[in-house]
Parts: sequence; structure tokens; C-alpha cells
Amino acid sequence: DIDECAIGTHNCSAEESCYNIQGSFRCLSFECPSNYRKVSDMRCERVGCFNYLECQSTPVRITYYQLNFQTGIAVPAHIFRIGPSPAYAGDSIVLTITRGNEDGFFSTRRLNAYTGVVFLQRQVKEPKDFLLDVEMKLWRQGTYTTFLAKIYIFITAHAY
Repeated sequence: DIDECAIGTHNCSAEESCYNIQGSFRCLSFECPSNYRKVSDMRCERVGCFNYLECQSTPVRITYYQLNFQTGIAVPAHIFRIGPSPAYAGDSIVLTITRGNEDGFFSTRRLNAYTGVVFLQRQVKEPKDFLLDVEMKLWRQGTYTTFLAKIYIFITAHAY
């Protein structure tokens, strides 16, 4: 694998980030929606909300992740773990894949009250890119807070 991102042979624009994958690269763009501000290269935080309902239904934080796997990965495979940090006694989470799982390759499972995983439940036989939106609703002291993980998953050809 040649890291096109490191040696500068990619064709990503100045607004995009280069992400190296096995045998290639991807140009990724991380934009914050309106009413969010960029607090790091991979994280947006909500600026405010107009009412209680909006505060309950929109994520307080949106974080981008990139994962790279090869075809032939044994299933089921835990590929992403999520939970509040720090976690407190009485916390409880609900995990939902809200976008990107139309073909049912992925699912979620709670490991305990405050930790969940996204796992690959079906074999991916050909190279394929996914963008999953995984919503974590945290129940803490009588209030739900929503967090959104946008997970780019690149399944590349098995290197022999």
C-alpha cells in the first residue's frame, strides 16, 4: 500500500481531507450543519437550540470517524464502540443506525447500560464504501442528550 495522502500524490481539494485506504485513498469533506460550529477537524458542536423539543431531537455533538477493513473479515465483527465519557451510575444509552444501513450489513448492540457497539453482521464480499449515521441517545438524570457519529467505513480488497 502506498500512502498517497502522506506523499502528496492524491487529488483532494484544499477543502477536503485525504484518507489513506488499502491500495487507494478517499477525499473526505467534513462540514458542520447550520447551527453547529467546527471545534476540531472531526467534530461539530451545536451552537444553541430554540426550544426544548429541538434541544431533545438534535445532536449536541457530531463526530466523524473513518474505519478501514478488508473483505473477508469474519462476522459478526465489532467495528466501533461508543459511550459517554465520563459515564456515571444511572446512565443509559440507546443506539440507532439512522442512515447508511439500507442493505442491513450492520447492527448495534448494548454491551452494558452505557456502552454500545456497531458490528458488521453480514459478509461484505466486494470492496464497498459506507457512511453510517449512528445516533446515541444518552439518558442521564431524567434527560435525553443525543450524539451523532458519522462513520465512514471502507471495505477494501483483501491483500494477499
